[in-house]
Amino acid sequence: MTSYFETIQDNPQLRPRIGQLAPEERMMVRSIRIPTGDSVSTGRFAGVVYVLGDERRAAEVFVEENRDGLKAVDFSRQNLISRNVDREVYDWILHELGERELTKYNTVVIEHRPHTDVTWCISRRTYEENPTRRYSSGTEGSGKVSGCSLTELYNSFDETITEDDLSSHTAAVGDVRQILDAFRVSETFDCQPISVGDQLAVEKVD
Repeated sequence: MTSYFETIQDNPQLRPRIGQLAPEERMMVRSIRIPTGDSVSTGRFAGVVYVLGDERRAAEVFVEENRDGLKAVDFSRQNLISRNVDREVYDWILHELGERELTKYNTVVIEHRPHTDVTWCISRRTYEENPTRRYSSGTEGSGKVSGCSLTELYNSFDETITEDDLSSHTAAVGDVRQILDAFRVSETFDCQPISVGDQLAVEKVD
């Protein structure tokens, strides 16, 4: 094992030097590289090399080093960064920039967008395997809360919250089962899963 690989294992490193890695080590690392000469002129970005599985820390290092240059990027649409990094890295870059706040659980991902007061509750499988379908409230696997926070939505109900309750609420659209799952798994909400007839539901715990 090369000393450079050991360093990357400890922490993602700026300015990748892939040539210093052994061939088998190169199979285990990835890098964030933003090419120059793009049609959108946003300056030069320092690259980051990291071990597979360390995407979140790599995004953190990338944002910290390139924060000034990233201010010129329009993240509301496809951009220089999104075109050149893996989707998971891009998600964590948005998180580190405060564009989105991600919380990942085994079965559901909660993604809050503070600038628009929108929260998506997306099944983990949809989030990771079908990223182009994440943000469609008309498909299974994605529920959307807008105009209020998840906590405000939760507090607007009494002891039991059913699928029908959420479907009839003006703030909730899409696959409301994902919103129920967010209530179930998040440490913010003290509740337990139950069934009401043929519906999924949660019951608040005193």
